[in-house]
Parts: sequence; C-alpha cells; structure tokens
Amino acid sequence: MDQVQNRQNIRRPAQGRSMQMQKMPHPPQQRKRTSPPPQKKPPLHVHRQQLGGGAPVPRRIPALSKNPAQRRAPVQRVSHPKTRPAQNRQMPIQKKKRTVSRNFILATLFAILILMTIIISGVQSCAANREADGAVTTAPPKIVKEDAAQPAAEEEPENALPTFAAYTDATEDLVIDSEYGILIDLESNTVVASKNGDSRIYPASMTKLMTLIVAYEHIEDLDATYTFPAEIFDALYEANASVAGFKPGEVVPFRDLFYGTALPSGADATTALALTVAGSETAFAQLMNETAQRLGLKNTHFVNASGLHDDNHYSTCHEIAIILEYAISIPELRQILGTYTYTTTPTEQNPEGLELHSTLYSKMEGSEAEGMYIQGGKTGYTLEARHCLATFAAPCTEENAPYTRPRFVLVTAYGWSEYKPIFDAINTYAKYKP
Repeated sequence: MDQVQNRQNIRRPAQGRSMQMQKMPHPPQQRKRTSPPPQKKPPLHVHRQQLGGGAPVPRRIPALSKNPAQRRAPVQRVSHPKTRPAQNRQMPIQKKKRTVSRNFILATLFAILILMTIIISGVQSCAANREADGAVTTAPPKIVKEDAAQPAAEEEPENALPTFAAYTDATEDLVIDSEYGILIDLESNTVVASKNGDSRIYPASMTKLMTLIVAYEHIEDLDATYTFPAEIFDALYEANASVAGFKPGEVVPFRDLFYGTALPSGADATTALALTVAGSETAFAQLMNETAQRLGLKNTHFVNASGLHDDNHYSTCHEIAIILEYAISIPELRQILGTYTYTTTPTEQNPEGLELHSTLYSKMEGSEAEGMYIQGGKTGYTLEARHCLATFAAPCTEENAPYTRPRFVLVTAYGWSEYKPIFDAINTYAKYKP
C-alpha cells in the first residue's frame, strides 16, 4: 500500500507539470501570427478521386514549397492579368494607336492616288478636245492685243516724209526761258505753241539727228565693224569736241557708233560714220544737205557731222523738229534715241566695253511732267548756240513708252544754263498734255 501510494505521489507532480506546461502561453513567435494556418494539401500521388456522384477531379497542381522565397517566384510567372504592371497594361493601347495611324496613312495615300487619276484623266480629256477643235478649225484664231498703246493701224509707213506743221488760230505763244522753241502736235501736224520757231539758230549737237539718218540710210549692216584710224583724234582734241571714248586702232561694230553718236554725243563716232559713208566729213555734210532738201527744208545747211560751230552751219527749231520726226519714224533710230545707257562690245582697247550714258536722261528721268513721258531726244551745246534740246513725248507711262507712238515734238534753243531746256520741256509737256 505504501509503495502504491508513493508511486502515485511521484506521478502527480509530473501531471501537474504537464498541466502547467499546457496552460503556459504560446511563444512570442506564435502569438504574432494572425492568419490561420495553411490547409493541408492532398498528397502528390493522388491523381483522381471519386467524389459523390462520380465526377472526375482534374489533376492538382503539385504542392509548393513552404519556403516563402520559393513560393513568390512561381506566383510572379503565373500572375493574373489584372495584377500585371501598368507598362504591360499600356502595350495593347499603343499597338492600337499604331494600327489606327497606319490605317489613316494608307487611306490618305489611296485618296491622293484617286485624285491624281482624276486630274490626269481631265487633262487628257482637255487635250483631246483641243485636238478635235483644231481639226475642225481651218484657220488659227487671231490674237488681239488689248494694249491700246500700240495700235498697228495708226503707225505711219516708214517711207512717209514729214512736212511742215501748220499754224492755226489755236497756236499759242510758247512760254519758255530759252530764246527759241516750238511745240508740234504730230497727230494733227499743227503748231501748238511757238517762240521764234522759224528763226535761224545754231543747232549744235542736234545736228547729229541728221547724221544718224544719213548713216542709217547708207550702212546696210550695223554689225559690220570699223577700225578707228589714229589721225582723226588730234583734230577732235584741238576742237575740244565731246567724244564717246573710242581708241585709235579699236575695231567696233557700226551699231556701237550709232549709240556713241546719240547718247554721249561723241564726235569720234560721228567722224567714223562720215568717213565710212562718204570718205570725208565734207562729202558727208553734202549728203546731209541733200537729205534736208528731200525733206523740204529751206533754212537748213550743214558743214560737218558733229555740230561744231560754223557760221554757215544753221537751221531753225521748226526744221530741226521735222528732222527729229523723220528720225523717230525709223524704229532702230527711235530705240537708240530713247536709250538711257548702253555698253559697247568689248575690244582689246576696252576689254569691258564702254558704258555710254544719255546726255538727256542723265539730267532727267522722263516722267517729271505729270501725265506725259519724254520718250527720248538729243541735247546740244556750243558757246554760240548755248544749250539746245530736241525731244519727243507721249501721254503714257515709262513701261509703255517704247510701244507708244509719240504725240508731241518740242525743240528749244539758246538756253542760258544747262537745265533751262530741261525745265522748259517738263513745263511745256505738262501744260499741253491731252
């Protein structure tokens, strides 16, 4: 009995300790866990299991390792589309935008192709219609120019010679600073105004208008050349004559000699023309006088081709106006007299050519008279003749001037200053503009 009781006494403390151990709280690590423990996974060897009703169960995914690091890797590989990063979610939108852009470009190219096809078809149709019209029409259509400033029907024949203008009851006194002058209306061939218009004057370089006429009538090819002899320059320098700038031995075409005569009023050019046409300046002056007689001039006589002073070298403003009218009836001479600047053909003596300037347009532009344009002319000066000027003008603009028939001719002489004839011309044309 005592032994049994002792055994029980020995075991009781053990039971008490076990009970105390069971009542002890969980360790700190186990108290921190808030989620329920994972459920047990079925064994891997289970393939199928018959449930109630006999429905087959699909193959289970093998149980994953309990190691957290090993569990996260497969979760990332098989993650749901909703949990993918934002960059991966935007990829379908970008592909959609690229698809829309590509479709838009293709549609635009297709529309352009259709439009080009329509245009080409229209052009071919128009060409076919024109060919058909040309086959029906036997004569080409007449081209009518709308520019009223160049009517072909109003142009006078080139061989028509001018005549003296008539004085009428409407003829006025010409109010100018120069001592002599006359204004002629070419359309009516009447004297609009005059101041000693038929009195004798010294024409100075206005003489070169007749020089151009005679040379043009005797030289057939203006592109033929002339070689300047050295002996003609000494006499020109002694006479203090104006020159264009040609050199001894220089070979130049006659066209350059015409411009050298008209623009800078070069006596070297007039002498070359006289020697070419008549062999001497005296013989050339005789041809000038014959032309004056053919024009019906009664108070004109020439001694030289340049206009250097000689008591027996004279004319009147009225007869100089007739010479100018005849000169501008020749298209080539009218173009030369209306040129502002001209460059001659390059030669050995003048490799870059001579730049010739008009003595008229170097003093004026031509458009100073409102409503009128001075189309060209010729200046003149000697001590005995004073400043002279012969011009032609029309109611037009500078752009239409080369194609507009001149309406007026004005000649003034014996002006006391270089610009007196210029202002006389501007004021007179402005006053009598139509």
